[in-house]
Amino acid sequence: MERVQQTLFKWGINTVVEVALWITLFYIIVGVIYTVFHIELMGELRSALSGEFTIFADIAALAAMVAFWPVLWLTSLACGAAGCGLF
Repeated sequence: MERVQQTLFKWGINTVVEVALWITLFYIIVGVIYTVFHIELMGELRSALSGEFTIFADIAALAAMVAFWPVLWLTSLACGAAGCGLF
């Protein structure tokens, strides 16, 4: 905890927030690119979520794809199909 405080005082809170925002932006951009290349998986996810989110299933599927792209990518490496075993 002391190291975190020293880093914040050394860099300044503005720099730490800026770095966090840049990392978040990169994460979201990679998630959107992953979603563009896996549209069929988004359709499957939308149909799986249509029971819980009747009106906003498309938006929920898009948000889930962008947020959980590392999990979907790792499952595609593990078993050869993106999202296998998740639905």
